[in-house]
Amino acid sequence: MKRLLSSSLLLFFFVFTAGQTALAQPAATDNGDAPAEGATDDNDVAAAQDKARQQREACLLRAAQTAGDDVTLEQLRGWCDSGIKRRLPHEDALRARLALEQTSQENPFVITPHRRNYLMPYSHWSNPQWNDPDREDQNLDSGEVKFQFSLKAPVYDDFWDDSTVYIAFTSVFFWQAYNSEESRPFREINFTPEVFLAKPIDWQLGPVQSELLAFGFRHDSNGEDEPTSRSWNRLYLRHVSQIGSYYVSVMPWYRIPEKEKDFPLDPRGDNNPDIEKFMGNFQLEVARVFGNHVLELMVRNNLRSDNKGAGQINYSFPINDRFKGLVQVFTGYGDSLINYDDYETRFSLGILLTDTL
Repeated sequence: MKRLLSSSLLLFFFVFTAGQTALAQPAATDNGDAPAEGATDDNDVAAAQDKARQQREACLLRAAQTAGDDVTLEQLRGWCDSGIKRRLPHEDALRARLALEQTSQENPFVITPHRRNYLMPYSHWSNPQWNDPDREDQNLDSGEVKFQFSLKAPVYDDFWDDSTVYIAFTSVFFWQAYNSEESRPFREINFTPEVFLAKPIDWQLGPVQSELLAFGFRHDSNGEDEPTSRSWNRLYLRHVSQIGSYYVSVMPWYRIPEKEKDFPLDPRGDNNPDIEKFMGNFQLEVARVFGNHVLELMVRNNLRSDNKGAGQINYSFPINDRFKGLVQVFTGYGDSLINYDDYETRFSLGILLTDTL
């Protein structure tokens, strides 16, 4: 079996090497001669011109989808011919994102970002706790690495009245990367699969310009077993609007009930029956765009006399044409599932891979 495998690998290597060598050879002309000395340069020029043409066409399509009614075709051409690399001056930030998503989501080689994607090499939290009886005697650093990956993909276009069904997945990682005494463990990982229906809308009510409506199901879990398992399921409704220069997202939810546990370590039943008390019943986000800077405030609240919830500020700023920096300040409950009932304050600094606006 090992000899057969080795022979197969050698055969694959020979074929692959021969193929690469053949591809590397200059193509012969019809008369058998090698291509002219300037042919490669001409091909490079043609490829560059074709790429520039494609970029201009993509820019014009994007500009036409996000332009106001008072913008002329000549202005669109001027913006696209000026070599703009970032947001166009006429663009509505949210509509620009939706238009860009629309142009990429049918590409089978592209997965569209859902929430922010970021890497925070420095993240300091004020109330370090394992909340794990097996680790109570282990060291826990207040400084760690936090990062998030969030992706979505359409599964059914034009489901109903120009709405689209999406599946999405988000993971948030809390990594004790600087805790050499405990072999730098991943302290907590939170997983959030979702399925939701999203519909762009154009409703005007006074100063409120409604832009997007979504209804979905999400499951939040840390993927652990008892006694550190944390999870809950929600149905949510999300409304995104623009009020002047501000973008506002309101997302109330309904927690799907679970049965009580028969005994404390029962793998079935509700792992955290009081999680709504700390995580709240809704989430409000307000964002303001300043060129390529985005300032966002997030608030969660339980709307009870025993008031609990959380607040978070995100500020993103350009580093170069591709990446942004991100400053994040969180205070309250529910920064991670394992610590959902612990009040904490966290300051994080890092690199933003994809922004919300």
